[in-house]
Amino acid sequence: MTNAKTEVATPAGVPGPPASRPLRRDAERNRQLILDTAKTVFAHRGLEASLDEVAHEAGLGVGTVYRRFPNRDALIDALFADMLTSIERIVAESMSLPRAWDGLVHFMTAMLESQGRDKALRDLMLSRQKYLEECELDKEEVVRETVEPALYEMIDRAKIEGDLRPDVVATDVGVLLISAVGVVDFTAPADPEVWRRHLAVMLDGLRARAAGDTFSLAPEPLDDEQLEVCMTGWKYGTRDTPRRRS
Repeated sequence: MTNAKTEVATPAGVPGPPASRPLRRDAERNRQLILDTAKTVFAHRGLEASLDEVAHEAGLGVGTVYRRFPNRDALIDALFADMLTSIERIVAESMSLPRAWDGLVHFMTAMLESQGRDKALRDLMLSRQKYLEECELDKEEVVRETVEPALYEMIDRAKIEGDLRPDVVATDVGVLLISAVGVVDFTAPADPEVWRRHLAVMLDGLRARAAGDTFSLAPEPLDDEQLEVCMTGWKYGTRDTPRRRS
């Protein structure tokens, strides 16, 4: 009697079942494990953490990590894509709130909350801004076609609803948010939550008040092109910012 487990010969010219499928599933599991571990390692150590450290924490061989991500930049790029997905979620939550001011507050607060608990994200925000010009188009579109229009809409609506001072423009909010990330990074070693105090000061300065109750804003705000020049020329604005290689 033929054993049920005996393999049946494959007719000539007919491909057999792909033996590599289990390997592909294992590879995807390893890739996700590496990403999850890298988030934890980088959250504590920042982008200076090496692939060897990630491999050790993941319980994988160094060779396995290097097969999935040939260098640290490749791993950081994957984490950057995850960060953009998180930003998309924050934007959607902010836009769903009834009042634009509440959406703007949620956007700024949620963005800084993610930076406060994750040093790697702060490093990405502070040192890889120019990456948006070098990455794939679909990643750049998250900012160009999702974040910017939403921010402009919330600002316009908040002015119409009387909550945001009328002389504030989108680039003002962008500069304040970048400044706030610097506050998070500066204060985190002493108190990872004290940035909330300084954000409150920023938000208080953005609120609409009766004429004569605010300081005038001068000189003229940056326009989009000027802000781009600032981001590109900033010492933290290039992905070539020196850092220890793995």
